[in-house]
Amino acid sequence: MRTLQAEEPRTAGDYQLIGHLGRGAMGTVYLGRSRGGRLVAVKVIRGDLAEDPGFRERFRREVDLARRVGGFWTAAVVDADADATPPWLATEYVPGPTLREAVVAHGPLPEPAVCRLAAGLAEALAAVRAAGLVHRDLKPGNVLLAADGPRVIDFGIARAAEGTALTATGMLMGTPGFLSPEQISGAPVSPAADVFALGAVLTYAATGHGPFGEGDTGALLYRALHNEPDLADLPESLRELVAACLRRDPADRPTPAQLLERLGGRPSASDWLPEAVRTLVEQRQAPTHQYTQLADLYSPPVERAAGARFHTSRTAALAWGGACLLGAAVAGRISDPAAGAWGLIRLAAFVLLVMLVVNGVRLLIRAGRQQVSLDIGTRALGVRRGDRFHELPWSDVARVRIVDERTRPWLVVWLADGRPVPEPMGGSVFEPYHGGLRVYPVGHERPRRRRTREIQELHAALAWYAPAAHDAR
Repeated sequence: MRTLQAEEPRTAGDYQLIGHLGRGAMGTVYLGRSRGGRLVAVKVIRGDLAEDPGFRERFRREVDLARRVGGFWTAAVVDADADATPPWLATEYVPGPTLREAVVAHGPLPEPAVCRLAAGLAEALAAVRAAGLVHRDLKPGNVLLAADGPRVIDFGIARAAEGTALTATGMLMGTPGFLSPEQISGAPVSPAADVFALGAVLTYAATGHGPFGEGDTGALLYRALHNEPDLADLPESLRELVAACLRRDPADRPTPAQLLERLGGRPSASDWLPEAVRTLVEQRQAPTHQYTQLADLYSPPVERAAGARFHTSRTAALAWGGACLLGAAVAGRISDPAAGAWGLIRLAAFVLLVMLVVNGVRLLIRAGRQQVSLDIGTRALGVRRGDRFHELPWSDVARVRIVDERTRPWLVVWLADGRPVPEPMGGSVFEPYHGGLRVYPVGHERPRRRRTREIQELHAALAWYAPAAHDAR
């Protein structure tokens, strides 16, 4: 989420817009707040869609149907105005990443999480079907991962957009790789199309890729029409169920209710997601609270402080360096011939002595260096070393990545073309690295477990504050 830009709206109906959540083919999604303080996700429809003569009526009809959708695993529609300029739709706000964001940041979900995801989405599609709706655009970007289970979002828009000038120019409504064969060929669409999309979504969640591979739109559409899905990387326990969802003939696919029978009961649990994704969910919850507090104090646009802070630890380096030298003293006593130890033991103690001295001196040298701190916010990345500070706006950053995660990890940024290069700060900060710039030494002075934790936290912060530039590989 980022702060609102000068040209963006500040209200939609009675809702105050306090942050930018994302952008899709149909419009822009904002974090909104009702007069009573309730948080909602507000999708403001694109102006060119709203100008189509039939769009508003279709949009109104689809929103009325979407209001009927119940169930635990859908983000409920709470308000809408098809007559506004532009039209907008407000749904329950779910503070969690999309499935796509989670997989990009942390890789495929483990098998138990995918099974739980399947049960939640099948129950959501059962509610959609009971309301007489077909979602038509179920995809990883329309599945939110909350602490208590998944949520399906974006009702009432894809169907309303059909027949507008947007589709008349040849743009296919929906997402290639997740569209059913009947949607691609223009045949009548039933709830079975959502079941096909569910199979594709589960494949993506479990493997990191769709069932028809990657490529341009034409290639994906052709494979979905003519090729068998690639399910080789799926866990064996899910392969039969997903294959059933992806059958080419809609009549051969199971219904959501039949899927739930196959999956059995999947009780709610707060730890259904892997730890790295749970951290991402928590990161989504904390900034929202900060945004609502700031909106009470300032008039938009809000210039907020850094949302996440990391820093090198001189204390940790000093403690570990001292421990190494203390261990070296013990090893030195054992390696002393006067100690009377066996030759091999003295030799091993001498090797250990050298290793501990080298490592201890290295850590003590680090303890004597100036601390480096990193501030990650919605607008910029701030780096401080001693009394020197430099801020890199995200608009200047083409890519940001953690490199060499297993050895000596550094946060590295690659600047967009023509952006000014910061002056080096010393300690390798802002020194060149394969076309980019080193920015922050990640956990160099910390033990491996704490370093791994810091890497996960840093990935989560970057996925939240800089999703466009964050390279999670």
